[in-house]
Amino acid sequence: MDNGEQLGGISEKTMSSIRDRYGRLAVVVLCLLMSIQPAVAQQGLRIVVVEGNNARNVVQQIAARPVAVRIENAGGRPVSGATVTFTAPSAGPSGDFANDSPSLTVFTGDDGIAAARGFHPNALTGGYQIQVRAEYQGQTTSVSIAQTNITQGKGHGKTFLIVGIAAAAAAAIVVRERNSSSNSTPTITFGGAAVGAPRP
Repeated sequence: MDNGEQLGGISEKTMSSIRDRYGRLAVVVLCLLMSIQPAVAQQGLRIVVVEGNNARNVVQQIAARPVAVRIENAGGRPVSGATVTFTAPSAGPSGDFANDSPSLTVFTGDDGIAAARGFHPNALTGGYQIQVRAEYQGQTTSVSIAQTNITQGKGHGKTFLIVGIAAAAAAAIVVRERNSSSNSTPTITFGGAAVGAPRP
C-alpha cells in the first residue's frame, strides 16, 4: 500500500503525520511535567528551632526564654504569614502558654519567626516534647522541641550546705589559733558584762 492509498478513509501519509504529532506532544508534556516538579519541591516548608530546644524550666515559674522557630521554604528563605501551632503534652510534665492553654497558635513575621512567649511549666518534673506544626498555602511540616521541668535550686542546696560547713570550720580554726597564741584566758562579753575564768 503506497502513501496515497486509503486506510479506512485515512491515508497512510495522514496516519504517519498524526503519529508524529502525538509523539511530539507526549515529549512536550513530559518536559513540562519535569520542569514543574522542581518548582513544587521548592515550595516545601522547613522548621528551624531558634530557641527552646533542651531548655530546663523551673516548675511553676515563667520560662526565662520563649520557644521560638523560624519557618523557611526549601530555598532557605523565611516564610511570612505561616500558621504555627505549639502544643505541650496534656498530661505529665508539661505546662501552659500565655493563653493558659497547652496549645498556642501564632503567625510568622517577615523574618519567618514564630515565638511562644510566657510558657508556664506545671508542678511535675521531668522531660517532655513540645510539638510544633507549621502550615502555609496547604503545605505542612512539624518538629518536636525537647524541654525539661526541674525543681527550683536543684543542686544549689548542696552548694549552700558545703559553703556553710566550710565557713564554720574556718571560723573554728581562727578561734582556736587566737586562743593558742594568747596566754590569757579567753573572755566572752555579753552586753557590757565580762565573763572570764574564775579569779584565784
